[in-house]
Amino acid sequence: LWVKILMAIAFTVFIYNVTLTVLKGRKTVVSIVLLLGLWGALIFFLFAFYNPDNLALDKLYWWWVVHVWVEGVWELIMAAMLAFLLIKLTGVDREVIEKWLYVIVGFSLFSGLLGTGHHYYWIGTPEYWHWIGALFSILEVVPFFAMVLWAFYLVYQSGRDHPNKAAML
Repeated sequence: LWVKILMAIAFTVFIYNVTLTVLKGRKTVVSIVLLLGLWGALIFFLFAFYNPDNLALDKLYWWWVVHVWVEGVWELIMAAMLAFLLIKLTGVDREVIEKWLYVIVGFSLFSGLLGTGHHYYWIGTPEYWHWIGALFSILEVVPFFAMVLWAFYLVYQSGRDHPNKAAML
């Protein structure tokens, strides 16, 4: 329990510092999406402190916390980091990457929750949930891949000679 408490305090201090830094500086879509992901990670971590006596209820909370964390919160953090790297590495306009970031956030939150349906086999739901879950789990990665492809397409269409060919490859 003490380890969880110390981790929560450390994570809270970290997010507090990041939040104040972002609020003091330039607010961009990338920084706001990163903050949403970090705050979501902290909020869902707080559910780790709830420990019911009923083992089935405990596993239900654990399952939902882990899957909503992975399917929603961590995808926001990953999308913000990928957008930042693409802006800095490729030199593509921030507006283009931010538009893709909106698509990723919408897709991640919509398809992520439906994508958990591929796990419903274990709780006895109808078989169509396997297909719904599998389809939407696949759709979660499509906007990430599309944003990267579009950024590199714009770089190669611009005809600029990028100084770091190894990083571009």
